[in-house]
Amino acid sequence: MAYAPITKLDNFTGEEDDAQVWLNAIEKAITANGWNNAQAMQAIPYFFKDTADSWYQSLINKPQDFNVFKVEFLRYFSNNNNINHLVNTFTTIKQGEIEAVTTYLGHFHQNLHQIQAINANYFTAPQILNQFICGLCSSILQHVHLLHPSTL
Repeated sequence: MAYAPITKLDNFTGEEDDAQVWLNAIEKAITANGWNNAQAMQAIPYFFKDTADSWYQSLINKPQDFNVFKVEFLRYFSNNNNINHLVNTFTTIKQGEIEAVTTYLGHFHQNLHQIQAINANYFTAPQILNQFICGLCSSILQHVHLLHPSTL
């Protein structure tokens, strides 16, 4: 069953489209339309045309989870502009002053996972640790620096 979108969604051909921009639009549409995971995964294929449709149809195990879909989608359709966008987003993630560390960690891991899906070796473990620490809010950052952590 297709779900009529509240917001206008552009088709994705997989040819000249920017995968990250399209994915961001889909995420906004999912929220605006109030779709749950199953509804989103049922609606998304309707927006694929040409190369993107062929890619999706060729998947033996079609993703049932949106986060799994995002990783697979970006792995296949990402280009250098997309990886640069993901890295820029990742390196500017900051914990809000009243944001829980677990929430920040979730955002951090989600963004890191998207990059690693494209290039597993883009960042070294020390770079990842340093990026995480640098993104902590100032009140926590002081305490973490004193501990000299070597792992997340």
